[in-house]
Amino acid sequence: MVSPSLARPRTRQPTRAAGPRVPRGMRGPILLSLLPAVVLFCVFFAVPLVVLVGTAFTDWSGAQLAFVGFDNFARLAGDPVFVKVVGNTLFYLAASVVVQVPLGVAVGIVLATKVPGWRAFRTVLFIPFVISGAAYALIFSMFYNPRFGLLNNLLVPLGLPQRDWLYETGTARWAIAGTFVFILGFVIVVTMAEIASIPAELYEAAEVDGATGWQRETRITLPLLRNAIGTCVLVRLLADIGMFDLVFILTAGGPDDTTATLALYAYRAYLNGEWGHANAVGLVILLLGGALIVAVRRAFRIGERDR
Repeated sequence: MVSPSLARPRTRQPTRAAGPRVPRGMRGPILLSLLPAVVLFCVFFAVPLVVLVGTAFTDWSGAQLAFVGFDNFARLAGDPVFVKVVGNTLFYLAASVVVQVPLGVAVGIVLATKVPGWRAFRTVLFIPFVISGAAYALIFSMFYNPRFGLLNNLLVPLGLPQRDWLYETGTARWAIAGTFVFILGFVIVVTMAEIASIPAELYEAAEVDGATGWQRETRITLPLLRNAIGTCVLVRLLADIGMFDLVFILTAGGPDDTTATLALYAYRAYLNGEWGHANAVGLVILLLGGALIVAVRRAFRIGERDR
């Protein structure tokens, strides 16, 4: 009989990580079912992205293709119109961050308290979000019309001067921003959904401690809305950085490029046959969007848990 002290200790077999196992013979069908999605991803995203990055360093007009290095970007840096266009785009981004998102969050918090008629208000405020940009632009082109537009007609009884809002350099950019900063539907819905996930016990404990309604919203609701607010800011920034349809229909970038955006600048380059130059602008938009994603995620700590 072997002594227990001399017995060889049993080695513990390593355990495999728990997880779903693919049934035998199913890998082929699974890969085949993923093939359409992979093809669509390559055709509509991967390949265009490679073409965009590769041709941004070329002189490409369709008939010829020549590598020019960073000449396209040097040309952009020395173009005063491009500098103005970048400023316009940043102005629209700031309008979303400073006006649209805070206003949408405030309205979402109020509607989340279930005020009378909150469902109707939520539906009405969400309608502009689902309207196409072209239709929305046509509506505001009539609203800003200098002769029979509603805005000027409202100013007449107040004794204020009528203006051509979209074609005066002092008002055009503000008028463009006014067309989208009040599209609050997305921000409202995201805010209300996040508020619904906040445990009711937090509000009950605050009420027992004698907290006022303002204190509950500012010290409980707003801090817990950090991820939702950050997501809304990120989505709006990425949408506005490629703004094209509103500006193209309302002003076509005028007057004197006061309202032109990066996307419209690239479109003009395409029309002029300067495809490589246009793709350089597209690469600038891509890099700016990536920088915004990193900055917003770090600023709002999106995805991180509160300790």
